[in-house]
Amino acid sequence: MRTSELAEPGSGEAVVKVDAAGVSFGDILLRLGVIPGGPTPPFTPGFDIAGVVEKVGPGVTGLEVGQPVAALLRTGGYSDRLIAPAERLVPRPSGADAVESAAVALNYFIAYQMLHRVAEAKPGHRILVHGASGGVGVAFLQLAQLAGIETYGSASAEKRDLVTKFGGHPIDYRKDDFVKIIRSLPGGTVHAAFDAIGGSHFNRSSSVVGRGGIMVAYGQSAALVDGKPNKAVGARGFLGGVALPKLIPNGKRTTFYNAWALEKSHPSAYREDLAEVLKLLAEGKISPLIAKTAALEEAADVQRQLEQGAVTGKVVLTPGDSK
Repeated sequence: MRTSELAEPGSGEAVVKVDAAGVSFGDILLRLGVIPGGPTPPFTPGFDIAGVVEKVGPGVTGLEVGQPVAALLRTGGYSDRLIAPAERLVPRPSGADAVESAAVALNYFIAYQMLHRVAEAKPGHRILVHGASGGVGVAFLQLAQLAGIETYGSASAEKRDLVTKFGGHPIDYRKDDFVKIIRSLPGGTVHAAFDAIGGSHFNRSSSVVGRGGIMVAYGQSAALVDGKPNKAVGARGFLGGVALPKLIPNGKRTTFYNAWALEKSHPSAYREDLAEVLKLLAEGKISPLIAKTAALEEAADVQRQLEQGAVTGKVVLTPGDSK
């Protein structure tokens, strides 16, 4: 762990005492340099946090000292205290505790945006979610179930019951051919496919999307082989699975979802969507699957466990428990 003196918050900034910080596979990809445009090491990882405002800088309105907040940040979440732009801090409603808020601030937020803003899925639509038993996958299942959207989810046979629990139709990714299964259904297509695997998998997902539908890529786990980034696989996925299909006039769309890029085209989306997710949490309409909480100094071990697939659900660091 590194320690550093925290400066005073500048104009439009606030100091947050971090009570919970989520650990995600994206943290690992960022550390390994798989995600383009990532920060230069050394840096503090961590996208999703929940805590309490300790101090506000000049010009900050709408936030008070002692106010519970959550945020999605580019880096820095693995901290006991941090300085963040006040505009990134979204108030937590009563009933949204810190650990659960950190667990939804990334997974459920991005699933909500991909489902509703990017794919514009509606009640009665059918979707395909890969990695349906993972943190983002479970978020898709719960949000789709709330919205009356039919979901087919790929996962291991051991996680079949988990997919079913949240209203999904499970597909065993080891034994079943998801392309054949989708094509055997009435209509033979889905409105949207959500794929974080990458490589040639993007093309297979696109193949089951119907006209007017979309394949949404949001990660490239296939580009991480034995703990090392494989840039060829990453390039194959992006170019062959996302960029080139855009040139084919088949009535389908492909896109690589990026929360930061979406904010540029929809400036109010971040605060609106995170507030909505926190509201659903407070009302008990969504329930994140939390594998465990861990102290801040356990972050490296937690990342290794996540990388090895030894964790089911979200791991949340609790800096207040650190020694």
